[in-house]
Amino acid sequence: MTSLSERPLTCHACDAEIVGEPAGHGLMLFVRGDEVLREEPPLCERCALAISMTALDRIFFEEEEG
Repeated sequence: MTSLSERPLTCHACDAEIVGEPAGHGLMLFVRGDEVLREEPPLCERCALAISMTALDRIFFEEEEG
C-alpha cells in the first residue's frame, strides 16, 4: 500500500505529475454552515500560467467595460 507522502504530486487542474515544487497553487473556498474551509491545491507550471493569465484577462476586460 502506498502512503500519501509516497505518491507523486500531481496538478489539480490537469493531473500531470509535478516534479519538484509546484509552480503555483489554486485557491478554493467552501462554506459549510458557519465554517469556511480553504484548500490550496498544487498546480503545474502550464496550468498556473494559464489560470493566472485568464484571471488577468478577465480583470482587464471588466475594467474596459466600466
